[in-house]
Amino acid sequence: LALACLMTVSVAHAGNPLSAIGETFSDWKDRLFGQQNRTVDAPVDGPIALAPKHPTRVRIGKATPERDFPKGKSRFRIVELPPGFEHAAVRVQITAMPRDGAFGHEVFKPYLYTLNADDTVRDTIEVKPLHLDIRPFRATRLLGCATLENAARFAIATQPDAVGKSYESEVRDSIKAPTQGGYYYATDAVKVKLPFAATGEVVLEVTQEPAAGKGC
Repeated sequence: LALACLMTVSVAHAGNPLSAIGETFSDWKDRLFGQQNRTVDAPVDGPIALAPKHPTRVRIGKATPERDFPKGKSRFRIVELPPGFEHAAVRVQITAMPRDGAFGHEVFKPYLYTLNADDTVRDTIEVKPLHLDIRPFRATRLLGCATLENAARFAIATQPDAVGKSYESEVRDSIKAPTQGGYYYATDAVKVKLPFAATGEVVLEVTQEPAAGKGC
């Protein structure tokens, strides 16, 4: 996945509904993911307490517990939001990980399951759309965001019917571009396909918002 491309395509090209106001993918990425706050690792077990301005890396592996969700069983982690977050936006970065015993990379397709006080599922929220962030010499990511209302805690998991399917990017044109060192790099036209896996790595960050549906 060491492919180079300029991430200046319009949001309309990437399928983001914010294209109506003319925001580019680069603008959107900088607005939601541009801050350089240090990423911390979540504890390996137990609930994960998110704090504003503290991106938290969550690993979901073969040893992560499973439970039943509305569309089947999935490995999951419980995430707790700060008290009093009536309106929250959860920003999600999904790292493309090397496939175990196979060529290429794969990603975890996240769903956020808000939970009632008795741990039953209240709402199922798919993080979509997911936008491809692929740059030279950096790990490839999918970026997404979801809004939550009156949610104290949620489970991050996937859905069994997503595993084995794939994320497919739009076709990107060939590129020739300068670097800061005065050199040029070039790529052929690119279309990226990333299989969805039952395990993976995501970075979560929460912000408090002034009204419902804001923050993404």
